[in-house]
Amino acid sequence: MSSPARARRRACLTGGAALAVAALVVPAAVAGSSSGSLPNGAALTVGVTSPVDGDSFLVPEGASTVDVPLSGTASIATGAPSTSWIYVVDVSGSTDLPCDSTRTILTCEKVAVAGLNDLVVTDGSALESGLAAFGSGSATADMSSAAGDQQFIDPASPEVDQVISSLQAGRINLFTTKNVGDAATNYAAGLQAAQSLVAAASGTQVNVVFLSDGESNAGTSAQFTSALTAVAAGATIYPFAVGAGSSCGGGSVGTLDQMAAASGTTCFAVPNPANLPNVIKNVTATTLTGLTVTLDGNPVPATTSTALPTAGPADITWTAPGDNLAPGLHEVCATATGVGPASDPTATGSVTRCESFSVFAFALTPPTATNELGSDDTHTVTATVTGPASDLGGHLVAFSISAGPNAGDAGTCAPASCETDASGVVTFTYTVPKEPASLGTDTISATATINGDETTRSVSKLWQDTTPPVARCVESTNPDGDVPGAPGNGGQGQNQDGFYRLVATDDVWPAGDLDLFVKDSGSSTTWGPFAVDTDIKYVEANGAKPSQKPGDGVVEWNLKGRGDAEVWAVDGSGNRSASVMCLVPNAPK
Repeated sequence: MSSPARARRRACLTGGAALAVAALVVPAAVAGSSSGSLPNGAALTVGVTSPVDGDSFLVPEGASTVDVPLSGTASIATGAPSTSWIYVVDVSGSTDLPCDSTRTILTCEKVAVAGLNDLVVTDGSALESGLAAFGSGSATADMSSAAGDQQFIDPASPEVDQVISSLQAGRINLFTTKNVGDAATNYAAGLQAAQSLVAAASGTQVNVVFLSDGESNAGTSAQFTSALTAVAAGATIYPFAVGAGSSCGGGSVGTLDQMAAASGTTCFAVPNPANLPNVIKNVTATTLTGLTVTLDGNPVPATTSTALPTAGPADITWTAPGDNLAPGLHEVCATATGVGPASDPTATGSVTRCESFSVFAFALTPPTATNELGSDDTHTVTATVTGPASDLGGHLVAFSISAGPNAGDAGTCAPASCETDASGVVTFTYTVPKEPASLGTDTISATATINGDETTRSVSKLWQDTTPPVARCVESTNPDGDVPGAPGNGGQGQNQDGFYRLVATDDVWPAGDLDLFVKDSGSSTTWGPFAVDTDIKYVEANGAKPSQKPGDGVVEWNLKGRGDAEVWAVDGSGNRSASVMCLVPNAPK
């Protein structure tokens, strides 16, 4: 009988803070595992490899519980690149001023942007890079030599550095020449170009790096405020004041500090572009923070192949004890927790996998039993399967008398199919002949097939004979074959002439296996053994010497004693019957 569908498989991803509350993405899971996505898109997977739904375990013979080792896996991937980087570079005339003893401010800006892009590439979480330049006006750069005006390109493309290197005062030379003018420093125009790129960006996180010497002097305050509000709504702004004399708070129409305040960042003064502040927040890095296991809702200690927490990507295995499990339905659940991105402690998630399995026990009762064969030649054993209540019926049990005097004999089952009923019970009954060959100890074996697994139990049955035979002495014939009248006149004896037939019966042993004995009650002399139906002539002669001689005719033996004849029988099991007295009169004087 196949097992019914058991408990459900569950997969759930729970969010931490607001950033971590993301739509659950559940990819197709392999058997025994469940997966979900962390806020940065990284896959978090947990599995139970053993046991899995439908597995069955058998309690060993003589035990009441079984140990079931638990094992599984957990893994965490890294997030997909998802950050758009936008570099906004001041190319106004003031950037021709010295940055240091050998370079202009524009040169330092280009060095800073190229260096920052290199760090972005190394970090690995950037999806794309774009660039804009501003002076009196602004424009977005064409980032690729491919046809058309490409606003973004892979940060690792060498064409990014080529575009950066092409910047000159008032213009962008690659890959499409664009003039922005160098007569003024118009922050509003720079922010407007940034806004255009923010709107076109495909990353889930957009960062705008705004580089200038910090001296705005064109545009209007309204234009600056409007453009700043629009950019800050869709991106995080990181203002850089480049050059030894640069200023985060300088300028008449907007400042770099105002940009930082709009995004909750800080304006960084960068006198040396080789020493860039760390504004890169990795969004792909992940951490597998924990692994917990429960059994039937109770925590069990889990051992992981790698100590946790551990940085992703990571694949681990885990083991846990499932000790002393009683028959029934059990459930093991494993939960993996992770953070992604690792830089955001609130970006947490968890995924859980549960598997249900069954524990069965099989018993055969009674373990031992004894029957008095002569009075009870039928025996019944009961096989019982215990386990999940919904899966007790329909398990086939094969019975046999595997050893003993009745080995190989057949019996009957109830139910007749020899399958357990809804309560897990099936009985086996057999009957043996009431004969000596049945005496001894049988071994009854039962093999249960439970969800494909076999288990055997054996019990013993002793068929014994402790019941003695019954002896009688009945009147019999004289040598001529005639039956004298008895008990004779005057009640002088049971049989006036002493002709008796020795008779015995037994519940188990046939007559041929019974021995009869005759004892002289007056001298303790005993004769025998005699076979059943032996005819004797018994004479009581007080004072005479007891004797045994062959009889005449149909009388087989002549016995003479000093008293009456005491008769008993012994069967093949050694059981002695009660004695009976065969009375005769004293011999005539």
